[in-house]
Amino acid sequence: MSVLTAGNSWRASGSFYLLLFVVVPATFIVHEFAHWVMGELLGYSMTMSLNAVSPAEGGYRSAIDAMLVSAAGPLITILQAVIAYLLIRRSGSALFYPFLFIALFMRAAAMLVSIANPNDEARISMMLGIGTWTLPALVISGLFAMTWMASRKLGLHWTVNVYSYIVASVGVTGVVYLNAVLTGIAFIPG
Repeated sequence: MSVLTAGNSWRASGSFYLLLFVVVPATFIVHEFAHWVMGELLGYSMTMSLNAVSPAEGGYRSAIDAMLVSAAGPLITILQAVIAYLLIRRSGSALFYPFLFIALFMRAAAMLVSIANPNDEARISMMLGIGTWTLPALVISGLFAMTWMASRKLGLHWTVNVYSYIVASVGVTGVVYLNAVLTGIAFIPG
């Protein structure tokens, strides 16, 4: 599968954007599953949807438990990004770029959602007493730096990132909408 075509700089093929579109729900599922696993490991009976995880009954027993469950999802998403970045650096293959791009996109979207309803990193940042935006800003900065460097290494044309943004927006909107339909909940950030 050829995902890039040559020109003055590399442009993505349709298969690249299809892969990107498939990576969106896969990243959501892995992210939420990490929350679920952490909750279960801590002894909670957890419920999970495409965009939310919570204890089946009641809340968390402690702030530490809540912080650990909140941290599990972003940590696995950041790990996904780091692995993708290292594979891009090593192989020079654009096949790994969607995994990096989506990690950045999802954590940036979570930061925006935090304006109305604090999401994972914002909740942790508040629990640590370092302000709502400190941890989200650090995560986004790190993911942005990796995405920027990978894009430059791959020689991607700027339009690849613009189209990737559009595909990611459609994919994330689809996942959030599908979650709302399946759960009957308008929106609960994960």
